[in-house]
Amino acid sequence: MRAEVRKFIRREGLFPKRAPLYVAVSGGVDSMVLLHVLHALGHPCTVLHVDHGLRGAQSEADAAFVREQAARLGLPFRMRHVAVAERARSTDASVQMAARTERYAALEDMMADAPHPCALAHHADDAVETLFIHLLRGTGLRGWGAIPVRAGRFVRPLLGVGRAAIVAYAERHAVPFREDPSNRDPHYLRNRIRHELLPLLEDLRPGASRTLARSVADLRRLVALADDPVRPKEEPTFSGGVRSWPVAPILASPAPLAELARILSPFAPHPDVVEQVLDAVLQKRVGRTFQMGPHSLAVDRDRLVIAERVEPPAFTFTLDGPAGEVGPLQWTIGEQGHPGPSGPHEVIVPLDALDAPLLLRPWRRGDRMRPAGLGGSKLISDLLTEARVPSNLKARCYVLCCGDRIVWLVGRRLAEGFQAGPDTARTVRFAIARTEQGLP
Repeated sequence: MRAEVRKFIRREGLFPKRAPLYVAVSGGVDSMVLLHVLHALGHPCTVLHVDHGLRGAQSEADAAFVREQAARLGLPFRMRHVAVAERARSTDASVQMAARTERYAALEDMMADAPHPCALAHHADDAVETLFIHLLRGTGLRGWGAIPVRAGRFVRPLLGVGRAAIVAYAERHAVPFREDPSNRDPHYLRNRIRHELLPLLEDLRPGASRTLARSVADLRRLVALADDPVRPKEEPTFSGGVRSWPVAPILASPAPLAELARILSPFAPHPDVVEQVLDAVLQKRVGRTFQMGPHSLAVDRDRLVIAERVEPPAFTFTLDGPAGEVGPLQWTIGEQGHPGPSGPHEVIVPLDALDAPLLLRPWRRGDRMRPAGLGGSKLISDLLTEARVPSNLKARCYVLCCGDRIVWLVGRRLAEGFQAGPDTARTVRFAIARTEQGLP
């Protein structure tokens, strides 16, 4: 679960690695696991506890327990007492609403001396329950988002995991916690949703809890996009069956995962793949490739590249005329004084340096050549990496061979010994139609 929480923190941009944090800890399983996970991930934590004063000796025992656990971990501890019952009477608010108001005010007071974020222990099941509460009471657009990942300085690192995973983590790592009897009181709507409605939905449709949690996360991202000022959407560049998107606008979105899902929707990737792509972008895992049906996606340095998977054919041919074409390659034979190449997708080679037949084929692992001017041989795979060819486009790259020698890494490097000079009598101009063939 630590890995999932770490990914969620990174994906949502909650806070940097090992950043100091405040952690609100009630003593229940959720907040104790949150503290355990964040501490294990290397964050210096200050434990904050709010005593609502609603359960007498049990509240005092909760406070003593949290203080003891903070001391056991060697962490600073702060506590505030709040008068929830008094506020509920004076404002005619429900006890739950009064407790929430007093709790957040107390946390803000304890956070006054440093600008660190405060981590709260709400998780995916809490978000599902909150959405049902909003729907039953009536809600506007923001209510569809259930529980936000971030609200001011308050952040929720556990919103990507469910209650079952939290309980399993507590058992596996022997995390101590205290039970709050009010969590089973049927007087509260949330408890009835948790203990009656959600089990019923799971019985009607096994796996409902998981799919509901995913849907709530999607709704939360859509609400974030709806709140974003109107701005033009980035469209892909398109060439030869290859699509390319810059990653900067995706990361600048208030909901990067939703924006990425929108971009990739024509390729129908599984939601897990969309998350994995975003994780690879955030971790700058250049070269990471993902399969989406007949297409592949590669994470490049500053863009995403999507292309159909292809197996380029090989062509054997001879220079049996003044000009010709084979596959994506065109050639023209000329006399001395042949104009030089007009760009990287053309080369001029001495005609007498070439023996028939010639072979145009996709490069293979282990292929080497001697690039002109380098003074030694190099692997084709290394040359393609140096040329920054996206990983999913490398298979489209050709080499032109004469016998067992590579003459040209097409569109990239000419081999030593195949350069035409001013005194070359007859030359061959090779050119490749890059954009028409979708070649990198």
